Amino acid sequence: MRIIHNINKWSFILTMLLYITIYYGMLAQILLGCIQVCLAIILLFHWYKFNLRKKRHLLIYVFIASCYGLFWLTDIVDSDYGFIFLTAVPMSIAGYFVYITNLIQDVQNNNVRNIQKPNLS
Repeated sequence: MRIIHNINKWSFILTMLLYITIYYGMLAQILLGCIQVCLAIILLFHWYKFNLRKKRHLLIYVFIASCYGLFWLTDIVDSDYGFIFLTAVPMSIAGYFVYITNLIQDVQNNNVRNIQKPNLS
């Protein structure tokens, strides 16, 4: 799970850095979205390992990402809010997924630490 979080975190950071030039940031955002959807699918295959809180966060992310995808079928891109829809909304969704993978990674790391500690009592 640490690998998933690191891939997600660094692709998010790279996209944020590329937003210095808005054009390259928006291009990197497309790649970030593809990476995050693939990582979410991988996490869904490990569904049974997560507690209720992590499952809830993952379901919320899938719902929000699906709604964002469905908004592309409307004409919101041509509205006054088009730029926000193209930049701020997907980066907010991506930030939430970084938070989710961080939560999952922390739980997995704590479980590994608890298993490796010798019981001296």
